Amino acid sequence: MRAYAREVAFCKVFETLFNSTTNMDGIFDFEDLTKPEDVEFATTLVKLSIDNLNEIENLISSHLKDYSLERLYRVDKAIIIVAVAELKFYGQTPQKVVINEAVNLAKKYGTEKSYAFVNGILKTILEEK
Repeated sequence: MRAYAREVAFCKVFETLFNSTTNMDGIFDFEDLTKPEDVEFATTLVKLSIDNLNEIENLISSHLKDYSLERLYRVDKAIIIVAVAELKFYGQTPQKVVINEAVNLAKKYGTEKSYAFVNGILKTILEEK
């Protein structure tokens, strides 16, 4: 279930970015995932998100209008980071699937306006490619 693996990756990235007590040794423990391919996918998304964080944040910042990266709702920011990592550095998932999954995460974890914001930012980033 790639959608769930993506959700687990989002949770790990969120935890890493916004919880100063996160133990980096346990960041790749995916006990909720049972299939090796899901563990591999989630691990890849987390690594790509963290390893390319500066580039991803710069890309996101360049597409924000009247906002700074620091003002973004943390959930939205983590969702967008994982989605951009998948779009830009993983490249094996169709773009529409990545955006749809990010929007679904925003609906589940974000505010009532998060899904539209996440969708808009990701679409503008894709239009630049």
